[in-house]
Amino acid sequence: MSILISVFLAQVDGLISGFNAELAQVERYRQIKAAIERYNNDAQPRSSGDVTGDAGRYYPLTGDSAVLSGWVDGFSRVEAIEYPAATVASDETPVYLEREDWRDDYEASSVVYLYLPHHAPAATETMRITYVAPYLWTVSSTTTSVNQDGHGLSVDDYVYLNSSGSWVAAAEARIATHQVSAVADGDNFTAKLLEIDVPTQDFFALCYLGAGLCCQALAAKYAKASDSTIAADSTTHTTRTGEFSQRAKEFIGMYQAHMGIGQDQGPVQGAGDFVDWDTAPGWPAGRQYLFHRDR
Repeated sequence: MSILISVFLAQVDGLISGFNAELAQVERYRQIKAAIERYNNDAQPRSSGDVTGDAGRYYPLTGDSAVLSGWVDGFSRVEAIEYPAATVASDETPVYLEREDWRDDYEASSVVYLYLPHHAPAATETMRITYVAPYLWTVSSTTTSVNQDGHGLSVDDYVYLNSSGSWVAAAEARIATHQVSAVADGDNFTAKLLEIDVPTQDFFALCYLGAGLCCQALAAKYAKASDSTIAADSTTHTTRTGEFSQRAKEFIGMYQAHMGIGQDQGPVQGAGDFVDWDTAPGWPAGRQYLFHRDR
């Protein structure tokens, strides 16, 4: 079942109740997005897809003709190839290719291909491919009607509500909360909220992680403020830094316990303490995509 990004926000706000107003909503959403990215790296979710042969050895994994849904270059990888795919109704025994029978990183003309050096499946044959693919943000049916003078947005733009209360286009789709679905005129538009189809049993763990990252951002905020020339303020800020650091550790520990992750793997890195996404650097470095997944 898909879960709206606003549902994650409501739960995270409840976990850090009393302090969520100290971190702009746009930043709290950003930490939730960061939590999902960390979760994808930890969970390494798997998908499978049937691919019909074309008597060739190359099958595109990226671009408009990609044969596997949800493949993300730089993240996804092929785990197993069943060939020819068994017919379950006939109780056929699955037969798998050896690891040396495929490459999933052959690139030509900016397209990444699955290359089969020892096989060329015919058009009458099917490969059943198991691969790692992230849980991905998609556009829900939940809409928001916006009146904003001279918004300058177009249909399909990814957007978010910034700390000044204005809707702006996201510098990257992966940091958006909505997508523009209709533009009535230059002063009115409709946007649809994003959602994600993660396993429901992991929902609260993800909220713990999101709350932990928010607390890390708050700790960083107070750490910067501790440079105040007023001693009393500096002491207060230092205390708050420690409090939020401890809460972050506790929340992240709850997430790690649920996921079965050892405590010796180092701290979870948050998305920073930036409020304005237009000037915020990418996080993590080299990850420049919005997640989408079909299940």
